[in-house]
Amino acid sequence: MNRSGQPIFHGWWNVLVAFNGMALSYAMFTVFTFGTFVRPLEQEFGWARGEISFALTMTNFAVVIASPSIGSLLDRFGVRAVLIPSTLLMGLAVASMSLLSGELLHFYAMYLLIPLLGAGTLPQSYSRVIINWFHRRRGIALGLALSGFGVGAALVPVCAQYLIEHIGWRFAYLAFGAAVLGISLPLALFLMRESPREMGLEPDGVPSAGQGEAPDPPQPDSGLSIREAAGTTSFWLIFGSFLLVGVAITGILAHLVPMLIGRGVAPEVAARCMSLLGIGLICGRVISGYLMDRYFAPYVTAFFLTFLFGGAVILALGLGGAAPFLAALMVGLATGSEISEIAYLCSRYFGPRAFCLIYGTMFAAFQIGSAFGPPLMGYYYDGAGNYTGALWGLAGLAVTGAVLIAVLGPYPAGFGVPAREE
Repeated sequence: MNRSGQPIFHGWWNVLVAFNGMALSYAMFTVFTFGTFVRPLEQEFGWARGEISFALTMTNFAVVIASPSIGSLLDRFGVRAVLIPSTLLMGLAVASMSLLSGELLHFYAMYLLIPLLGAGTLPQSYSRVIINWFHRRRGIALGLALSGFGVGAALVPVCAQYLIEHIGWRFAYLAFGAAVLGISLPLALFLMRESPREMGLEPDGVPSAGQGEAPDPPQPDSGLSIREAAGTTSFWLIFGSFLLVGVAITGILAHLVPMLIGRGVAPEVAARCMSLLGIGLICGRVISGYLMDRYFAPYVTAFFLTFLFGGAVILALGLGGAAPFLAALMVGLATGSEISEIAYLCSRYFGPRAFCLIYGTMFAAFQIGSAFGPPLMGYYYDGAGNYTGALWGLAGLAVTGAVLIAVLGPYPAGFGVPAREE
């Protein structure tokens, strides 16, 4: 019950399920805890750090392949039919890492298998549920739901380090698998509902017609197919923007700490910069969602991408003092907003019909860019001995991405333009 004595709108329970699901998604047990498990694996099996690191390439490859594919399945069979088995299989796969052998190929196979089996926990699954339940408050609902990713990225590595120190790395993997099976799976099974109409409700918890507040929300089968969407200029503007932004964001994320240490910043201070970036990530996701409910979403997206530009410029100038912290915060704000912005823009420009496949395609574009950012920064550093030129290049990509989004036209008619809430 809320303060007025009315039951809490079930859409907010779906936000809770999504928040938890994102906090315990595949990326937590591959990407974000990777560094925590490197040293124990080196000591246990004698693998070289470069050999271990190749596993992340396998994970990125799996996500690029799986994201559009799982989107098609979600659109065809519904979220619960895909999400629940995927959560179960991912939890079992994570737990099975406790049985890892000394074969490096076994390790690579698991870093490929976890994101493939857990593809149903990618953001488009939860985003599809959120856009079904929210129309006028879609932005803030997406922001809150997907901010679980940032919270998980901040907390799960800390938990991993604690577990490794106290019960060992094998039992740490077992504990993470148990968390997925014991928390995420029951929440999805018993609390998530795909559509408000299953419960005799309307999006946002109020009837959407006859009150003069907003047009009726689009029906689940309205909107464009992937082929129709790909025939629009909007599709390729969004695709191109997030491809370029993926290069810029991950290029900075991967090299921020070694870049600062190389400039004489103490390692612990560089680590604090990364922590501040994580805080910016969480804030960016929620704030951008709030603003997209009140202002034209492409302008909000372009505004947040200017933070990415500003952070890259500050780092390129090599300013000292508090400047690296400001840069980290700005990059974090831009990084945090991108997943909810992709979801919001896809829902407004292409409708719900093929939302998951279209979202998956856009997310794959971001992942492809992400695959190129870190090595390009590394190669530039190897040749030049500094990051300055590469950072100016990333700033240019950020500006280009912002311009591509800013020139998007009005939302197409028929997908339900939300009314502004006072």
